[in-house]
Amino acid sequence: MAISNAGTSKLKMELPLSDADVDWCHIQETTKVLLLAMAQIELSLSDGEHNVTSLGALFTDMAMHLEGMNSYLTQVEGTPFEVLSHGENLATAVNEGVVAFQFYDRVSQRLQHVIMGLALMEEVLSSQKQRISPESWKKLQEEIEGSYSLDCERKMFNLVLQGVPVHEALKLYKDQHQVTLKDDIELF
Repeated sequence: MAISNAGTSKLKMELPLSDADVDWCHIQETTKVLLLAMAQIELSLSDGEHNVTSLGALFTDMAMHLEGMNSYLTQVEGTPFEVLSHGENLATAVNEGVVAFQFYDRVSQRLQHVIMGLALMEEVLSSQKQRISPESWKKLQEEIEGSYSLDCERKMFNLVLQGVPVHEALKLYKDQHQVTLKDDIELF
């Protein structure tokens, strides 16, 4: 009896899958995971957006007040050097905080691009006609590339589409980005 069951299960494994099985297994389930990923990214962005926006405004306001205070203290005769030095150090730290919020904006932009790309892919995968159409996939790639506002995003996109493994494309980006940050003060 055990032999018979083993033979039966082997027989079932060798049967070809129908189109409905393939669609269920690959397309619908992939689409669900894409939608879940989009929802998670959207939630993360919306959870952080209010707090980061408030903190960014606070740091910008602090930078303006600090600039005014430091300007006043440099004009007052007899202001101790230590006070001026602490004021300058604090202004530098606050400005670094403002730059950090600019980096958050960059991250938010990239995540919005991911959401848009996933939404476009979900549309293609949801339509059997588009799913098998090379033109639909080419249009998807063009729309994704066209949404990028940063040159580094377009370079990464092109590397990956050329077949460069993602870990290598990321390494190339990081190597180039590190050089750019060292050589160029302007971050955007």
